[in-house]
Amino acid sequence: MKKIFILIFAFSFSLQLIFAQKDRTASAGPIPKLRPERSHTQVNPSQRSLLETAYGHSSIQNHTLSMPIPAGTPFTLLSEWYTPYGYFASSMGMTPFDGPAYITAWTTWAGHPQQLYQMDTENGSVTFVGNIIGMGTDQPIAIAYNLIDLKFYIISLTNLYSFDVCTLVATLIGPLNAGGMMIAFCFGFNGVCYAYNLTDDNAYTINTSTGNATLLGPLGYDANGGQGMSYDYSSGTIYLSAFNNATVSGQLRTMDPATGLTTLITDWGYEQIAPFAIDHNFVGGCWSYYDPPAEPNPPTGTTGISVSGIVLNWLNSEGTQNVEIYFGPRDSITKVYDGPAITSWQTGSLHFQTDYFWHVVSKDPCAIHGPVWNFTTEAPPGVVFWEDFIDLTYWTWIGPLGQTNWTLQNSNNAGGTPPELRCYTVPTYNGLNQQLSCVINSTTGHTHEFRFKYKYYWSYDPAPAHGLAITYDGGATSTSLWEQTPFENTGPEEVVLQYTPTSDSFQLIIYNNGNSYNLWRVYYDDFLVTDLDIIPVELNSYRAEVKNNIVELKWITVTETNNQEFEIERLQHSKIEKLQNWETIGFVEGKGSTTEIQIYSFTDKPELGIYKYRLKQIDYDGTFAYSPEVEAEVKAPNVFSLEQNYPNPFNPNTVISYQLPLTGNVSLKIYDILGSEIEALVNEEKPAGTYEVTWYAEQLPSGVYFYQLIVGSFIETKKMILMK
Repeated sequence: MKKIFILIFAFSFSLQLIFAQKDRTASAGPIPKLRPERSHTQVNPSQRSLLETAYGHSSIQNHTLSMPIPAGTPFTLLSEWYTPYGYFASSMGMTPFDGPAYITAWTTWAGHPQQLYQMDTENGSVTFVGNIIGMGTDQPIAIAYNLIDLKFYIISLTNLYSFDVCTLVATLIGPLNAGGMMIAFCFGFNGVCYAYNLTDDNAYTINTSTGNATLLGPLGYDANGGQGMSYDYSSGTIYLSAFNNATVSGQLRTMDPATGLTTLITDWGYEQIAPFAIDHNFVGGCWSYYDPPAEPNPPTGTTGISVSGIVLNWLNSEGTQNVEIYFGPRDSITKVYDGPAITSWQTGSLHFQTDYFWHVVSKDPCAIHGPVWNFTTEAPPGVVFWEDFIDLTYWTWIGPLGQTNWTLQNSNNAGGTPPELRCYTVPTYNGLNQQLSCVINSTTGHTHEFRFKYKYYWSYDPAPAHGLAITYDGGATSTSLWEQTPFENTGPEEVVLQYTPTSDSFQLIIYNNGNSYNLWRVYYDDFLVTDLDIIPVELNSYRAEVKNNIVELKWITVTETNNQEFEIERLQHSKIEKLQNWETIGFVEGKGSTTEIQIYSFTDKPELGIYKYRLKQIDYDGTFAYSPEVEAEVKAPNVFSLEQNYPNPFNPNTVISYQLPLTGNVSLKIYDILGSEIEALVNEEKPAGTYEVTWYAEQLPSGVYFYQLIVGSFIETKKMILMK
């Protein structure tokens, strides 16, 4: 029997009558008002004894509430709160460590702003904060906090924004490119952003630099109505406050971060909780009783850290018996230690001018997550400024015209890597438009090289002049270093010029001067300022990195004279004591003679063991010199693991990786959706290590396939999608 639903269909912003059939149209707003029962049914009770608290708002009961996690029941009603007429409370986001809870509310009424509220977790009372700025007609469907970059983010149905809760300004990052309606998202402790879509009932991950969404897999239920999503740091579990179209009921579900598949925990009956967030002040059930790890060294926010490897130090929580350490650059934070309590850890070689993040989990009697700390490594010698426009931290608009014309774009028109800086013709202006860099410290009288990439899209004559200037007084006066007045599309090109600053500190100005109506758009990327009078030794940096049993050697030169090639030599640790000769394992061509910075790399895939590497730099005349030696240890993995194939979806080939902590008989097979075996990729004994195998599926039709790894008692299966 058909049931008539009245839904707010947020994608078209119009009221529609939707029939309750199997293929119901999804809605981002209030749920259908049917089935008034309130009973809670716990389907999959957890065995965990330590509980967290989640907060939410019921659009059915018009109350803020709390609930224990992982049970999700019973509700404790806190405070009555009705959203303003015509508004829908869509999501809740919280900062950890005694942070407030923020609630977003949206409306489809023309001219009415989107709103932000703050909820007091003590009594559930809600206070209006202000109107959200910068989203236009987009709706704030969900808000979440990222511990890695310490920022709030907002998603609409189709776009990702960064959000400043102090200024209430939302800044567009980019489209999600997932189609349909993205309805909820959250961040894991390692900065991975998870989300899911109402239209296709699939889970995704989101790139916070570009906004682009990548498919994880199906949710396993028919999602509809306003939804919520939050991450439990103590257990690493993703929770969904869902609404199931098939059962016409609100539900608490967990989601597998690897596949996106959800599991029903508790059915709430006729209920809708779109604002939903777990309170991380009580992670592990005892956060409030023990101080988290503290006193990081280097102190968080430190810059100029050496790339040769540093030792991290900290103070554990009281009574700590075991710790976990997470470390890595933005979006690549991984667990690097899990074992008996320690208070220091050595990083090994690092990358130049890179932001690194780390945090410590003190365990036993409970898991206490420390705050996320960060530091930035030094720039390569001679480099005094490097900007690839990940954000606009180092730039200030000084006008006098055209502030809103400057934005970051997820594109590479200038020839660099996304994102890049763009100045657009709209809104139009006629005059000087300037972006001022941060202060750059260097040495008076030294010759500097200035490099940057640009792309100019011309519109009409006379086009505005655009260029690069240097200033010593914050922009009050300036000297142009380079200027162009194009009469056609120009670039992408790299500009290289030399100039000798007259002060130990200066700033750069990117400018346009003229009628912006005659400029379509101009892009800038990869600014590099180098002090050419700093002449280091030829080999400036040399290090070895080990990942997935692969050793990658990386080195940098600043000056080269008659450099023909580098010969890479390797010595295994077990042979060192026997005074065996070094073996040559490869060659990398040199650049001859140059004063430009050169970056080299070489990849080696040795067996398990400890190795030393050195470079033999050979000149054209046959003379040579050896580099310092670096050491790398290729260890057996700690656990069995089967990784998600990449790419996924794929066409026609994909790579499957797995790791073995022990030698064993390995079976890796492909199955179709009916469970029939398609191909055996591996069926042999393998020593401990990390492996990857490519599956070629040119002759197979599009569809869902499964791959299964069996090693002894270890069995794991994952899903992949062939899309032709």
